[in-house]
Amino acid sequence: MTIEQRLADAVQASNQLTEVVQNKINKINQQLQAAEDRFNAFMLEARKERPFYRQSKNQFGNLVDKMLDGFDKSNSFSIEVSLYREIKTGIDWEKRDSEEKEILTCMGLKGHQFFQPKIRILRMVWSGYDQEKHNSNIIWPIIPANRSVPVTTGSYAKLISGDIRHTWLNGVNHEWGVCGENYDSQPGLYFHAHPYVYSPAGEVLFFWPAIVTGYVPIDRDNPLWGYYPSMHGENPFDTDPVPNMDRESRRSTER
Repeated sequence: MTIEQRLADAVQASNQLTEVVQNKINKINQQLQAAEDRFNAFMLEARKERPFYRQSKNQFGNLVDKMLDGFDKSNSFSIEVSLYREIKTGIDWEKRDSEEKEILTCMGLKGHQFFQPKIRILRMVWSGYDQEKHNSNIIWPIIPANRSVPVTTGSYAKLISGDIRHTWLNGVNHEWGVCGENYDSQPGLYFHAHPYVYSPAGEVLFFWPAIVTGYVPIDRDNPLWGYYPSMHGENPFDTDPVPNMDRESRRSTER
């Protein structure tokens, strides 16, 4: 056997060994990816098994003085919240209008007739915001969130005009869908869940805004955001307004 033949055989053997090693590496990578996928799926399900309770008030959407009851707002520019419409339970799917079907579908309730409580869709309109003069936070629950535990802020929303982002309106766009953010626990910390505006004026529709203890996945393709039991001693659906009093008195009481 000539030297050339020996070299050719050595190269062929080396190539075959490289192919075997690469196949083993690919197999190991596939097994690692499958294990990682199983672990991530397990962690997601484990997080969803944590108890959920709502830290904020008035997820239902009661209004007072053109504002969400139990919420505060910036006084630097014009902000008004009003009732856009209600979606009631007990109506056959075929009898619902196209907007109702669009909204219920984005919640994962396509075809459903019954739910609780009824859905109060709110319209928030802002104008006169100047980024050079004003803080961009807009409205927020008066009671700050306790971040000694993991929390989720969320809502369902649709952007009509302008630009608004973060917390329970994080990810909002021109189609109905779930919005929100997850926050890891930070012992002793708190935060106010206020979205930020990035345009001088705008309009957004939304419902069921809240701060919830626990990890709720925010996934438009698999919506899990719901109406959560309150920790404030109200009934689980707490649709009743806060006892009537002027807003300044209510602020001092809730703080």
